[in-house]
Amino acid sequence: MELSAVAARVLGCLVEKQRTTPDLYPLSLNSMVGACNQTTNRWPVVRYDESMVQAGLDELRELELVRREKPHGGRAIKFSHLLPRVIPMGEPQLALMCVLLLRGPQTPGELKMRSERLHTFADLGSVDEALAKLVHHEDGPFVEVLPRESGRKEARWRELLSANNGDASPTEAPTAPRTSPVEDVAPSLATRVADLETEVARLASMLDGLARDPRQ
Repeated sequence: MELSAVAARVLGCLVEKQRTTPDLYPLSLNSMVGACNQTTNRWPVVRYDESMVQAGLDELRELELVRREKPHGGRAIKFSHLLPRVIPMGEPQLALMCVLLLRGPQTPGELKMRSERLHTFADLGSVDEALAKLVHHEDGPFVEVLPRESGRKEARWRELLSANNGDASPTEAPTAPRTSPVEDVAPSLATRVADLETEVARLASMLDGLARDPRQ
């Protein structure tokens, strides 16, 4: 299974919206376009039109990862995902796959922080455990670890459902052209900030535990 960049984004959006906005799920085509083109919780940021999103949905339907639904009393056709049915996985693994599909390669610390809306991981160990299950899945692997980059404490992980694993493709149109070298380092800066936020949260938790310890 090698999903196109569009299909991977569509699938990730369906998994996300099922959990974050259940009252609006399943999604219409128009809602799918809006979800794909969000500027938050997405990388890369894209500008898909209806025909591109529809093509992604058709691709997923052929793989039986998406189905069409017509709500009672409604006119608009809506779409829901079938990912756990096609690839059996628990909520922790589904949350990680969702975030990887939507934001590309990330460290365990980034995955823990960015999946909070979908599933709460107790610690980084529980993230590692969920990633290991995706690696050793009987139908997998569905994720893999990348070589650790110089200057980074953690290696990044990527999903293996899509052909480009989260990298931008020629079919994706950024919301604005890159005109400054500063913009080229933005993704790296964002991941560094996320790493710092994770470390700060860990230290704060440790300090809180010390403050509550009656022996201190």
